[in-house]
Amino acid sequence: MKIYNLFYMSLITRVSSRYQIVIPREVRNKLGIKEGDRIVFEIEGDTIKIRKVKDFLNLAGILKDKSVSHRNIREKAEEEIVKDVL
Repeated sequence: MKIYNLFYMSLITRVSSRYQIVIPREVRNKLGIKEGDRIVFEIEGDTIKIRKVKDFLNLAGILKDKSVSHRNIREKAEEEIVKDVL
């Protein structure tokens, strides 16, 4: 069963005997999930949110052409990592 529009998407999938699920194509495409990507399961009450973990390598270039210290680079990287964890 597929129910979705521009702002809300609801898709149903089944849990296998090994407790695995398939992420529907529409969700993979919308979130840009590819084989090998990591995802986070967030539990809020009886709801599970799934989101893609940003790859640390995606940070390459965010401070490009800026004169910054290693400390500033580390702080910026830590900020981005925290965003993925929270």
